[in-house]
Amino acid sequence: MTNFPDHVVAYRAAGTVTKDEYEAVVMARVDEVAARYGKINFIVFLETGMENYSLTAFVDYLKISFKHFSKWNRMAIVSDQRWLRMAYEALSPLVHGEIRCYPLDDFQTAKEWVSAPLPAD
Repeated sequence: MTNFPDHVVAYRAAGTVTKDEYEAVVMARVDEVAARYGKINFIVFLETGMENYSLTAFVDYLKISFKHFSKWNRMAIVSDQRWLRMAYEALSPLVHGEIRCYPLDDFQTAKEWVSAPLPAD
């Protein structure tokens, strides 16, 4: 996705998400933002369900999450799958940073929240 500040990793997932796509689009950008800013704001617009992530893409998702565990700042999960939003909200107290979940219709609100400046150290 475009029109986000440089410190935001933003992507849209639709259909099936493969390992190669996840590595090329998401992991590379997360690594870039983490190296450049030391903190990561992240938004995903999910027009697909987690069941459409290949197993290897899901494993990559877990790897990148733990690799940069202390660098997560704000994560916006935008999905119409209520169970997915509830799962992320339940995980929020266990991860570094803050997770907020939004339905697809609230994308603009999610975009504004995740686009906030990074905190100064």
